[in-house]
Amino acid sequence: MKLLMGILLLFLIFIGFFHPISSITQDLGRHLTTGEIILNTYSVPKTNLFSYTYPNFPFINHHWLSEVLYKILFQVTGFYGLLILNTILILLSFGLILWYALKKTNPLSLFFCSLLYIPILFERTDVRPESFSFLFLSLFIVILYKNREKFTRLIFLLPFIELLWVNTHIYFPVGIVIALFFALDYLLLRKFKVSKQTLMLGSALILTALATLINPNGLKGALYPFEVLQNYGYSIQENQNIFFLWNYSHNPTIIFFGISFILLFLFLVISRKKTRPVDWLLSIFFSILAITAIRNFPLFVFAALIPFAKSFSNIELSLPKYIKTVFVVFLLGLSVFEAQQIYAKKGFGLGATTGAKEGVDFFLKNNLKGPIFNNFDIGSYLIYRLYPKEKVFIDGRPEAYPASFLQNKYVPMQLDENKFALADSQYNFKTIFFSHTDQTPWAETFLKQISQNNKWNMVYLDDFTVIWTKNKNIKPTIKTDYSSMKSLVQLAHFFQNKDFGDEEIKVYQKILVINPTYCPALYNLALKLQEIQDPSFPIFADKFQKNCQ
Repeated sequence: MKLLMGILLLFLIFIGFFHPISSITQDLGRHLTTGEIILNTYSVPKTNLFSYTYPNFPFINHHWLSEVLYKILFQVTGFYGLLILNTILILLSFGLILWYALKKTNPLSLFFCSLLYIPILFERTDVRPESFSFLFLSLFIVILYKNREKFTRLIFLLPFIELLWVNTHIYFPVGIVIALFFALDYLLLRKFKVSKQTLMLGSALILTALATLINPNGLKGALYPFEVLQNYGYSIQENQNIFFLWNYSHNPTIIFFGISFILLFLFLVISRKKTRPVDWLLSIFFSILAITAIRNFPLFVFAALIPFAKSFSNIELSLPKYIKTVFVVFLLGLSVFEAQQIYAKKGFGLGATTGAKEGVDFFLKNNLKGPIFNNFDIGSYLIYRLYPKEKVFIDGRPEAYPASFLQNKYVPMQLDENKFALADSQYNFKTIFFSHTDQTPWAETFLKQISQNNKWNMVYLDDFTVIWTKNKNIKPTIKTDYSSMKSLVQLAHFFQNKDFGDEEIKVYQKILVINPTYCPALYNLALKLQEIQDPSFPIFADKFQKNCQ
């Protein structure tokens, strides 16, 4: 039974993470370019090389080793290898926790807790350096739990793991915190009496802390995670707290987290006589991290699963047999439901989403030139495809630019046409390269304004990218030959900025073939048909009134 449950849980993880790569248009492209630079120069860049706006602004890179590994693997296997590596890292991370927990908890309890936690883990499934952090975190957790039961020399592996961690991802302070919690737990249970084992654990903790100094930036690099937000002039979704995000989008992952959070502490309280200080310390600390930033959800999963399953095991053992039977059926149904939801959301298998690829292909084919004005979301992909030929206005690293630049220039120039004109005169933009899926208020305002600006000619549009130039001699390319609902809706949303005639009507019609009662498409199609006095206008107006009002 243990083996079957373990296989099923790992299979769910596999389904959730083994999907076409979408992070290439986010950070992954920049990671590959940086990895190539490090391999070619044998040095880690310490300034913002990729931007023409602030090329000399200092930047501390804590994921340089991940970038080197990504680039080496990419040269051999392409994107497929990166996806396989990322999936293996996650399976190992969860598998380690599962392996330990199966020996210490009731299988049914662990199965239930895991099924609640896995959807939380699926909040972040793209290829990112943080996947190395998840593996290192799991190693810390398992080694320290084993040492808690009986001294093991494996604790002296922790400094070496930390050495890798400090150079692969910014989450490395988490390792020291976990080791500190276990040391405190050890002292509390022994009423602060110092023993040989205490000294051994303390020595491992000190060596682990010292290992953080071995990075390209020394002490400054070791302290950087505590300072990075001091120059962070741009709010990004992954750093937002769960209350803000719930009001913004009602993300279903937050529901799973909320249920798990409540049950975790409920079970800890009920079984408090059998829990240990470290279970509480891990649960409280990583719950706070998850509440304050959604990007920390996976940390909560890996750090709090063992306390969750242990405390629930103490309760579940006393339940009647018929309740356990119902419980098993419920869990099996929940696992099937989760698998279906995962597949529907991300797909499955090898591949990489198109994203801005065709837009950059158009840029290169038509020999377009910079300086480029681009938005935050697309900068990293432009770095991947265009550097060093072209540099970007901005990319997805707020910490690599002065906060004043983001707050006083980048955002205001999108909200105010006059400020954009001033920036244009300063930088002499030749091309605007924008991902029109950007949902920030300033991006929406900018897209509406620039679409009406006769100085700029829209030369390219697809479901992700729009390009403008000052060159009036380039024939526009508008791609609407999509069959997926997501692509068509993204195009339809952009069409609200300007009249695109027949192309716009075709997109609305395609959407309604997929979903005949999709209200925005019914409404907009009715308006367009009314404008051109098409006799079919009343049909769609009537459908809108019946289905949407």
